[in-house]
Amino acid sequence: MKCIVSNTIEFLSTTFPKIYSSLYLEYLKQYSATYNVNKTQLRALVFIKNNGAISMTDLCAKLNIEKGSLTSMVDDLTEKGYVIRTKDLLDRRKYLISITEKGTILASDFMDKLSNKLEEKLSKLDENDRNRYMEAINTLQCILNKEEFN
Repeated sequence: MKCIVSNTIEFLSTTFPKIYSSLYLEYLKQYSATYNVNKTQLRALVFIKNNGAISMTDLCAKLNIEKGSLTSMVDDLTEKGYVIRTKDLLDRRKYLISITEKGTILASDFMDKLSNKLEEKLSKLDENDRNRYMEAINTLQCILNKEEFN
């Protein structure tokens, strides 16, 4: 068991930053500069687009940022017309952050362009490597979705 844990930590610390950096971060930087949003704002827009309205507290946790930073970020995104902040009907102490049509367009455009970049990179692999890649992704997803792992 100790070997599995050690190998998992090594895999996560070396592989995911490499994947994140080469497939996502590089393009995130380019795209955010073009559209007058920072990387964290763009990540927030994509997250809200994919998952729906979210509380400030939950968004802090998902983006791994401080609440003070999030408040400033949401204020800026609101001023730019990308999100709206509304009272949570179930808990009036909370606010929910929802994406606007303008924010959805921005997040969708980013994801489309990111998908094209990823497709371009994956097309350089031969069919055998692409199949192995998909098997690895499917296996990892299956394991991570198991109830025992959550």
